[in-house]
Amino acid sequence: MSGFETRLSMLQKKTADAELDAFLISTKDSIFYFTGFRYEPFERPFFIVVRPDKKPLFLTPRIEAENMGTIAVPHDLVEYIDYPAPAGGSYLEALKGILPKDATIGVEMEITGELLVALSGWSPKVLPFVEQLRMVKSEAEVAAIRKAAKYSDRGLELAMGLAKLGRKITETDKANSLLREEIIRQESHLDPYISNIWQGIWAAPFSAQPHRFPEPEDTLIEGPNVGLSFLRVNGYSAETERTFFVSPPSKEDTEVFNTMVEAGRIGFAALRPGASCHDVDHQVLEFLRAEGFGNNLLHRTGHGIGMGGHEGPWVAEGSDHVLAENMVISIEPGIYWRGQGGFRHSDTVLITVDGYEMLTDMPHDIASMTIGA
Repeated sequence: MSGFETRLSMLQKKTADAELDAFLISTKDSIFYFTGFRYEPFERPFFIVVRPDKKPLFLTPRIEAENMGTIAVPHDLVEYIDYPAPAGGSYLEALKGILPKDATIGVEMEITGELLVALSGWSPKVLPFVEQLRMVKSEAEVAAIRKAAKYSDRGLELAMGLAKLGRKITETDKANSLLREEIIRQESHLDPYISNIWQGIWAAPFSAQPHRFPEPEDTLIEGPNVGLSFLRVNGYSAETERTFFVSPPSKEDTEVFNTMVEAGRIGFAALRPGASCHDVDHQVLEFLRAEGFGNNLLHRTGHGIGMGGHEGPWVAEGSDHVLAENMVISIEPGIYWRGQGGFRHSDTVLITVDGYEMLTDMPHDIASMTIGA
C-alpha cells in the first residue's frame, strides 16, 4: 500500500468511526496530501469523495479528467461538464448522483464558504479529520521538511549577508533570486505549484510590527532588525528567523535579546511527545511576564509546519493540541517595543521519540547576530 493509500485508509476509518456516509476533500493542499496530484482549482471544484467501504471517488471537471485519471491511487472517476454548466452538467448535480440526499457527510475545516453553501442540502459537518492526519509527518515528509529547513537557513544567510548599516532593505531582496537559483541547481526542479521562496528583513523600528510588510524605503539602522526566511520547496515548508544588528547593540538591546533567547530555550526544553501545547506556550509566556515584558507580547510561542508554513499543532495558550513524535513546529517567542524594534528568533523543530531535533541550524547568540560591525 502506498503512502497515499495509507492516508486515505486512515481517513476512511475516521469517516466510519464518525458514522458518516462520506467525507469530501476539496482543497488543493489536501488533494496533494492524499494523492500527490498538483491541482489549481480556479472556479472548477474537484472533490475526493471518501466513503468507509468503497474506493475513493474523484469528481472532476472534464478539462481535468485525463490528468486526474493518472493519479496512482485506486479510484473511481466521475466527470462533470464545466462551471457554470447547463442543466445536468454541474458538479452539484454530479454529486447528487453519487450521494443520496439523506447522506451524512463531513467536510474539511478549510472548505470555501461557496462550497459549504452549495453543499448545504446535505447539512455537512465541518470536521478536523484532515488537519489531524497532517499534523504527524511521515518519514518522507520529515525528509522533505529537513531539506526545506536547510534552504531556509541558506536564504536567511544570503539576506543577512546583504544587510549593511544605512542600506535599504530592497538590496537584501536579491537573496530571493539567489536562493531560487541555488535550489534549482541542487534539486534540478522547483515546482511552481507547490513552492514559494521568500526572504525578508524588518528593519528597526519596524521589526516591532512582525506582520507589517517591509517597504522599499525601509533602511537598516541601529537597533534590532529581524530577518525571516519563509519558504516551501516542492511541497514542504520551513522557516528560520533571527534578530540581528548591523552596528554594536546597546546594553538594553543586549539584555532584551538575551531574554528572548532564554525564552526560546525554555520552549525547547519543554518539547517532548505528550507535552501540552498550551503548557509549552504558558511556560514561555510566564517567564517573559515575570521578566517584565507582559505588555510587549504579540503572539504565541509557535505553530505547526508541514505543507503549509502555518498549520496545526498550535503552540499557544488555550490550545488543546498535544505534541507527538514526528510533529514539526516552530519555536519563536518574541518581545516587541513599538518605535524601537522587535526581538524574535524562529526555528523549525522536529518532535522526536525522546524530545526534539532542531532542523534549522543558524546561531542564536548575539555575537554571531552582530554583523558588519
